[in-house]
Amino acid sequence: MNISYKLMSSLSFEDAHVLFNRGFEGYLVPMHLSFDTFVSRFGNAGLSPALSIVAYDGSEPIGFVLQGVREVNDQMISWNGGTGIIPEYRGKKLGASMMAEAEKLIKKQKVTVATLESLSENLAAISLYERSGYIVEDDLLFLRADTILNSSLPDLGGYEISRIPAEQSIGSDLFPQIVPWQTDAQYTSKIGGEAVMISKNGVVQGACIIRKQCVFGINAESITLYQVKENGNEDALNKLLAYALEYDQSINRTTYNFLKGDGRVVSSLLESGFEKTSLSQVFMTKHF
Repeated sequence: MNISYKLMSSLSFEDAHVLFNRGFEGYLVPMHLSFDTFVSRFGNAGLSPALSIVAYDGSEPIGFVLQGVREVNDQMISWNGGTGIIPEYRGKKLGASMMAEAEKLIKKQKVTVATLESLSENLAAISLYERSGYIVEDDLLFLRADTILNSSLPDLGGYEISRIPAEQSIGSDLFPQIVPWQTDAQYTSKIGGEAVMISKNGVVQGACIIRKQCVFGINAESITLYQVKENGNEDALNKLLAYALEYDQSINRTTYNFLKGDGRVVSSLLESGFEKTSLSQVFMTKHF
């Protein structure tokens, strides 16, 4: 093999699209994106062809690492938005060198924390990332509930629910900074995210980030829960979730890359009628 590396910006989008689909061919959860979806992924997810690398064997592109960088409160954070190798080059120990090459680019951007997610079942990938210096921070859960969970919403009893566009929470202390990329307010704001808060006497007791799929004037078809921050007030937490996720409606509710944390929020969701799905990931970070 004659392995070399170039920026993904050296490829046309058409060639990069073919490489992406071949790179995920046959994986535990294969990804086969249409051309338009692949191209929009860069803008929607904040990925950069100038920060992503392509591995070549001679003149043939054989693998890639997609990356993006964002600034949060003066801290540069990166995200690995996909690592793939075409089937005939797997098992040739290319992963570590690809990760090392990709890391050079984010270091030039003064990144202090690199993040990624990996399927929990993909032990080979997790092992590769650990050898590259990443550690598992938490489990990421995908829960769902499709029916009415409570015939009526609980009485607020002095609490107050408020909602703002997710983008208005960027830079605040409502939510943590180091989270799975696609659950952060900077990402969810691009897809219509909301921050929902529960307060008492003007003090926020809990908050969450959600996205509702709906047509104006019509009840929501689905709600995705990305993050919850709470302070141990179980009563406030349960009421926040009931109102934010509309427990009194028959709609599709899911969590996406949801941090397990200490398990308190997950327990509340499960006790309310959510169920675990077969999909789970791990959240990994590397500090420089």
